[in-house]
Amino acid sequence: ITGRKQAEEALEERLKTEALIAEISALFVNLPADRIDSEIEAAQRRICEFLDLDRSTLWQRHEGKPRTVLLTHFYQPPGSLLPDERMNAWDFFPWISQKLLDGETITISKLTELPPEADRDRENFRVYGTRSNVIVPLSVGEEPTFGFLAFALMREERNWPETVVNGFQLIAQVFANAIARKRSEQALRQK
Repeated sequence: ITGRKQAEEALEERLKTEALIAEISALFVNLPADRIDSEIEAAQRRICEFLDLDRSTLWQRHEGKPRTVLLTHFYQPPGSLLPDERMNAWDFFPWISQKLLDGETITISKLTELPPEADRDRENFRVYGTRSNVIVPLSVGEEPTFGFLAFALMREERNWPETVVNGFQLIAQVFANAIARKRSEQALRQK
């Protein structure tokens, strides 16, 4: 009976997660470009609250400067250390930045999992209180990665089930498509 109840609870949680992803996806389909930024931050908050996460950050590559990936959107609860204004991921997380810009999703259940070449990244995670993290690249179609989306825990370490990571990848795709559409509309207006 206990195994069946756990399976039912897991299924219910998965269905609620899928419903949240579908709701967020539907919102962004025809969202006007001038509302994309605020709705990304609202969605970050909803996802963090729904999954009991502590922080979500979205970083974007600066046009024409490949080693500049700026923090552009974030959600975290009041009272935690705020990120630096115009924070560049390359300065704080160089190992992870390279992996993400190469198109890899990074899943960190605990900081000790990071290899020695990620010492700088590990130290900055500690400075900002991050204990566990999933970071997903942002790209559209066959275009190169132009940023990444992260979800983090500060209170505890956590194993990240494949279904949760897949959900984050879907959300990252929704955000990437919305950002690309916004950039296209801005470029057309500037012509």
